[in-house]
This record gives sequence, structure tokens and C-alpha cells, in this order.
Amino acid sequence: MIINFTGDGKGKTSAALGVALRASGWGRRVAIIQFIKGNKAIGEYQAIQKIAGIEIFQYLDDKKLKIGLPEEKHRQTIADIIDHFKNLLAENRFELFILDEINNAVDHKLINDVEIISIIKKYPKIDFILTGRNASKKLLSEADLVTEMKKIKHPFDKNIIAKKGIDY
Repeated sequence: MIINFTGDGKGKTSAALGVALRASGWGRRVAIIQFIKGNKAIGEYQAIQKIAGIEIFQYLDDKKLKIGLPEEKHRQTIADIIDHFKNLLAENRFELFILDEINNAVDHKLINDVEIISIIKKYPKIDFILTGRNASKKLLSEADLVTEMKKIKHPFDKNIIAKKGIDY
């Protein structure tokens, strides 16, 4: 199954982590690949270290990419992440992959959505969750389940800073 959590609202990664927790509860092995996150001082990274059956991989924490100014170094990093993703798939250790912020990487043209789908389609017995804003039409059409998180109201709109344990 392919699931895509997208939209401009909060909760995409949180929803994916909820599924990871549920899967772990049933003894399923989960790999979380965070494409545009590299801060190990966030709540989910800390918690996952304590949960059997879930592994998290972080690669990139760069404000330029977050504000939409990718550079060549980002393309190489994403290429390296994809190589690692392929290696993890080949190991046959995980039953669920969460590709956190992959939609953003596609939106920033750091990777092609056709390439992602071609990789995923080679593993029909594995479940995949894709997260991030601005999911491409291709990623949405290939998904079995799509949920759009829509921002109605957000604390950042009132200059309220991110809250430990809620936002990170």
C-alpha cells in the first residue's frame, strides 16, 4: 500500500509516526527516512531510539532547502539518500517505509517522482508512507490512500514559536 500525507497543515509526519507506532505494536519492522530533517534533538528521534522494530535515518537539516533554495549539494545528498533507501529495501528487513518529506524533495526537483514510484513498485509486499507539502500529481495518483492536512489556523501565524514536545 502507498499512503501519502500532504498539504499545508501540520500533522503529516505526526500521522506517519502514528502508523509506525501501530505497526511496531504488531511486530512489524519500520524504517523512517527523513529526507529534509537532520536534527537529532527532536522528540520523534529521541522516542524512536527506545522503540523496538523502528529505525530512523536522518540526512539533511538545511534552512536553504526548507525555504526553497536548493543547491547542488542538496541534489547529491538526496541521491545518496535514495541509494541508502534502495540498499535498505534490498536487505528485506523492513515491512513499512516512511519517506518523510519526500514530497518536498520532489517539489524542489531534487528527485523525480517517476523514479520514486519505480523504486516503490518493485516491492509490492512493502507498505510506504510518503509525507510532505506539495505532493506531485504522479505521487498522488499512485497512492492508495491520500490525506491532505489543511491549515485552518496555526500558532506561527501569531508569531508563537515552535513548542518542544508538540512541534518537534
